[in-house]
This record gives sequence, C-alpha cells and structure tokens, in this order.
Amino acid sequence: MSERLTKSMRLRRRREFLAVQGSGSGSKVSGRHFVALAIRRDPNDGGPGRVGLTVTRRVGNAVTRNRIKRLARDWLRRHGWVPTGWDVVIIAKDSAASLSSCAQLGPDLARFQRFLGC
Repeated sequence: MSERLTKSMRLRRRREFLAVQGSGSGSKVSGRHFVALAIRRDPNDGGPGRVGLTVTRRVGNAVTRNRIKRLARDWLRRHGWVPTGWDVVIIAKDSAASLSSCAQLGPDLARFQRFLGC
C-alpha cells in the first residue's frame, strides 16, 4: 500500500464534511479521544473510502491541532483506510491534546475500523 494520501482518499470540501456530519442516517462511534461519524455512499460509486479529520480550536493551539492530525493520518496510512463506499469524519475530543504517539490513538481508530467492517 502506498504511503501517499491521494485526493480520492480524503474528504476535501466543507460540503463533504457537512454531508457526513449532518446525516441523520449515519453511524456514530465514540472512543476515548475521538468520535467517528460515517455514512455509506452510493454503492455504484466504486470509489475508495474517504476520511476527513476535524480538530477544533478548543482542543489546543495550532501546533497541537496539527500534531493530532499528523498522528492520525500516519496511523491511518499504516493500518489501512475505510472500506470502499464509506465516508468517515473523525473528530478529536479535548483529551486528544495529551496524545504524543500513534500507539496512543491506535485503539480508538482501530475500533472505528472494526465497526465499519475493515
């Protein structure tokens, strides 16, 4: 698997994030440091699963927020993405600011993958 994050693997536009977050028919899974919201796209789409990360200002300053996103992206690269046909938004909770390695956020993200059937 390539270490590169292609555009087709990410949610990139605000409307894509809002479609996942505003969907009442989507799935929600909570973990210790993250919350994942997921919706299933059209099965005929055939594109890869897409993921988006959201870290709000209340989690910490810009350095902290970027570190959390970098750690989460690194973990997702190493352990696989979401299954085909799913859009997932991962939202960091306040407690994520204390994370310092991929191993610490792994249990939450692995739980999300199991929930989606990876």
